Formats: sequence, C-alpha cells, structure tokens
Amino acid sequence: MEVKPPPGRPQPDSGRRRRRRGEEGHDPKEPEQLRKLFIGGLSFETTDDSLREHFEKWGTLTDCVVMRDPQTKRSRGFGFVTYSCVEEVDAAMCARPHKVDGRVVEPKRAVSREDSVKPGAHLTVKKIFVGGIKEDTEEYNLRDYFEKYGKIETIEVMEDRQSGKKRGFAFVTFDDHDTVDKIVVQKYHTINGHNCEVKKALSKQEMQSAGSQRGEFFLPVLKVVEGDLATLWVVAETLEVVEATLAVAETLVEEEVMVVEVVAAGVVMEEAMVDIMDLEVMVATMVVVLVIVVEEAMVVVDQDMGTKVVDMVAVVEDMMVTMKEEILEVVTMVVVGTIMILEIIVDNNNQIMDP
Repeated sequence: MEVKPPPGRPQPDSGRRRRRRGEEGHDPKEPEQLRKLFIGGLSFETTDDSLREHFEKWGTLTDCVVMRDPQTKRSRGFGFVTYSCVEEVDAAMCARPHKVDGRVVEPKRAVSREDSVKPGAHLTVKKIFVGGIKEDTEEYNLRDYFEKYGKIETIEVMEDRQSGKKRGFAFVTFDDHDTVDKIVVQKYHTINGHNCEVKKALSKQEMQSAGSQRGEFFLPVLKVVEGDLATLWVVAETLEVVEATLAVAETLVEEEVMVVEVVAAGVVMEEAMVDIMDLEVMVATMVVVLVIVVEEAMVVVDQDMGTKVVDMVAVVEDMMVTMKEEILEVVTMVVVGTIMILEIIVDNNNQIMDP
C-alpha cells in the first residue's frame, strides 16, 4: 500500500516527481524566478551543503548556493535556494521561522534583477496598491480574487469624498508579508474582467527607508553577476545623487513657474495702479469742468434772470450726484479687482517661501 506524503511536505528524492517535471527536475511551466528563495541572515559558517540539508525538507532543490566574496571566498551572509515547483516554495514559507546552523535566517521570495532597483522592492510590507479599478468593481470582487493568496485583513476601495465616485484604485492589507511578495511577482492581475496593476503600498516613511536600504539590498543582489564591491557602491551612490539632482530640478522648475506667475500678477497690478491714477485725473478734471460750468451758469443767470439761479443750482447738483454714483461704481470695480490681484500675489509668495 502506497503511503502518501503529507500535504506541503514533498519528498526531496522522489524520482517519480523528477520524471514528471522533466529532466531538469522542475516544472517547465513555472519560471525559475517564482521557484527561488532569497535566504538572508546566514551564519558565516553555513555552507552550500548545510543550507541544502535544511531547505530540502520542504521539496526538491534544483539549486542551492551561499554567496561568497570572489577574492576572499568568505560568506557574504546570504544565499539562494531554488525548488522544483512553486508549491514547494509555499511549503517552505509556511514553515517559518527557519534556523540554519543554530541561527534564525530570513527567507524571502527572490526579486528579479530588473525589479530589484525599484523603490521598496526589498521592503517587508503587508499592504498592496491595486490600480486600474473600474466603476463596476466592488470590494467583494477584490476579496474573491486576493483571498486565494492569503488571509485578508482589510480592503479599502478609494472614493471621492464629495461625489462618492470611485477613484480607480484600492488598498488590500494581508496578515503576512509573504502574501504580498507572492502577489507582486506578477505585475498585472485580471480582476472582475479588468487588467489591474498591483504593487507594494509604501508610505512616505517606507519610501524614504527604501532609498536608505538600497545599498543594503541592491548591492548583494547585483553581486550575483560577479561585480566588484567597490564599483557597485559607486553605482549605488551615483543613483542616489541622480535622484537628489532630479528632485532639486523639479523643485526649481516649480519655483520658476511660481515666480513667473508672481511677475505676471505684478504687471497686472501695475496696470491697475495706472488705471486708478488715470481715474483720479479724470475725476479731478471733471470737478474743474463742473466748477467752470456752474460759474458760467451763475454769470448767465445773474445777467439775464436772477430768478432762475435756484433752478440752475438744482440741475447742477443733480448732475453732480449722478456723476458721483457713476464714479463710485467705477472706483468700486477697480478696488475689488486690486484686492483679488493682491490676494493672488500673497498666495504665490507664500508658496515660494514655504514650498
């Protein structure tokens, strides 16, 4: 009677499995990247054999290596193990924590060289960002899809606070960081019939941490291609300088745009001040004309009919009231426009002083 091995505990030396998976000992439909684990925190005494002896308990290893310095041959404290199928990788991750040669090690799903340079690629997070969500996608659609990867703690479908309309993205939080690592290996996922982009959700602090940890994780992974350690440090530092330069350039561009806006607002203000000065001249001129008209009217009245002086004065007063009302309307419009311009200038100045 054949005794079947317990689930999640594949036998390392199963010839039947090896034949079923092909001559190389792995399923050709599963890329090597998905079958590989990064093992960090190794003791300097750990060898390829002791590393293999431990991790082959959860499946057949097609490759196992402790990374060493090319010159000194000293262990660099990490290595890689590659299983024959993804199912065995899952079994090994479910068996955490792992202790090799008396030391607790940190296994993670290996990140490809292309993805290793992305921000947060090596960070341990439990939340993912899901972009490209359509209006007909609800929370239960996300839950139905992602719960097959692991236990879900929360799902947040982001909506506009005022309109209630979906903003096209969501966040899903799991109880284990390995679930996130397993999901983000595949960049695009088909959810509710739509192609959605999935990546790690990073806070501002985690983004900053990703930048500071680039040297810690970026260098060891690239070292696999047998680069010189000093050269790799120079590359990492150069990348940091380039990023900082780009950030400064973006800030300068934004400030330059603000300065242009302030200058433009200043020009408008100067034009408004010219208009006000012209208005003052016009009012003064009108007053002089009115005085002349009144004086001439009084002379004429005195010469012809003194009894009409009162009527003429009343007519002039009416003219003065009407003109004053029109002048006040014009002045009011100019003052309101000036206040609006001053508010724009103050806001832009504040933005420049506190970007």
